[in-house]
Amino acid sequence: MTVSVPALEPTPVAGCDVCAALCRQREEARAVGNGPMVRDWNDELRNHPSRRSGDWK
Repeated sequence: MTVSVPALEPTPVAGCDVCAALCRQREEARAVGNGPMVRDWNDELRNHPSRRSGDWK
């Protein structure tokens, strides 16, 4: 039996308005069941310059 483990999602950097906006958009996409858009917003957040390594939940 194979168990699927959900991928870790990037978390916002405290105080960064861009990170906060990306997270809001990700949660809006999640609320309507748009998985591909959730992944897109995760990619944007992951690649945002204010990200630090190790900021994962």
